[in-house]
Amino acid sequence: MKQFIGSLYVRLVMVFLIALSASFATMYFLFLTHLEEARNSNFARSIATQVRLVEELLHSSSAASLPSLNGVKLSQSPPQAPPLADAEMARRLPFLKEQLHKELGRKVVSIPLSGAIRGMWINLITPLNQPQWMFIAMRKPDAGPAGPLLPALIVGFAVFLGGGMLLLWQIQRPLKQLGKALESVGESRELTMLPISGAGEIRLLSQRYNRMVDRLQRYEEDRSTMLAGVAHDLRTPITRLRLLIELAQSTRSGEMQHNLDDIERITEQFLIYARGNDDEDIELRNLYLFVEEVAGPYISQGVSIVDDQRDIVIPVRPNSLRRALINLIENALEYGSQPVTVYLSQDHDSIALTVKDSGAGIPQNLISRAMRPFTRLDGARGGKGHCGLGLGIASKIAEAHQGTLVLNNLEGDGFTASIYLPVLPSKTMK
Repeated sequence: MKQFIGSLYVRLVMVFLIALSASFATMYFLFLTHLEEARNSNFARSIATQVRLVEELLHSSSAASLPSLNGVKLSQSPPQAPPLADAEMARRLPFLKEQLHKELGRKVVSIPLSGAIRGMWINLITPLNQPQWMFIAMRKPDAGPAGPLLPALIVGFAVFLGGGMLLLWQIQRPLKQLGKALESVGESRELTMLPISGAGEIRLLSQRYNRMVDRLQRYEEDRSTMLAGVAHDLRTPITRLRLLIELAQSTRSGEMQHNLDDIERITEQFLIYARGNDDEDIELRNLYLFVEEVAGPYISQGVSIVDDQRDIVIPVRPNSLRRALINLIENALEYGSQPVTVYLSQDHDSIALTVKDSGAGIPQNLISRAMRPFTRLDGARGGKGHCGLGLGIASKIAEAHQGTLVLNNLEGDGFTASIYLPVLPSKTMK
């Protein structure tokens, strides 16, 4: 949820929503202001027309002889103590006086009147300059001054907001797909190709990513083919050398055979690393029985198994995990010190398969280097080294199970190599 709230899409939607709301609110306010000015201008024009008409009638006859005019009231003097105008009238009055001044060409004296009867008294110009006032009634504006504007603005706001969110989603969705695809780079042999869709810039980005993926896949195929070819081609001369050594019956035949065993073991490691394990089927296995099966042949060499956890059953690739555990056990036997212990542990979300020895361990600053492929730590773990693929293969197998390989020096003497596996259903492992 936090990741969604902090995503680029949500931020863009919030910015768009704020900008759109501000724009429509400003538009609505400006329209209301213009509408009020237009109404006041029309009202002032109407008053000016009435004032001119009454003044012309007063020039031709007396006020008493004027015919009755609807909404017009004349008086020689306005109310002596008029009630204070309400807020709405106080806001409109300055504008009305200014407009009347423009319409009549003279300054107008007006006295607002509010309460039960709303309006204002305006002074008139009479032939003999006798005081004469005319009362103009004013009604309150309608409650809905915008009329049909507000629903139209709401509909327009909804259309713009929906269209903007759709446009932003068309940008966000390819970026999200690209993020997921980039996450798979380096973690899976099967890299995801992106669909070419969306805006021009997004299409160009997808095309460039697909070309990168195509190059990576070709590089991986070439690398795997090279390693597998080299390892495969080495087997034939190794077999011939074994035969020649047996036929020669030299006093150093045992030493030669030992060197050939080392070469064959390195060749096998190359094959395992090049081949990978993505094509192996996933099976449900009891881990204790699995560990007992793998570590059993090493018991005579000082390896023991702790049997506290006997009921852990999870989906694994058995052949791959067997190779990883064998590598850790052989590393402990060769580079560490006995006793070597293999045990299982489990918490709420992970399972640890650990190999512990009593050796001096690996210097802390070299632990991250130790898990890189083709890395040999000649000065670490007793000064011995292999082809540098043992821990690299174990780490790669752990990642294929969505887990990790963790190396740790214990206080005093002791070293652990643990494969942490997540507790996941078999369908989630790819």
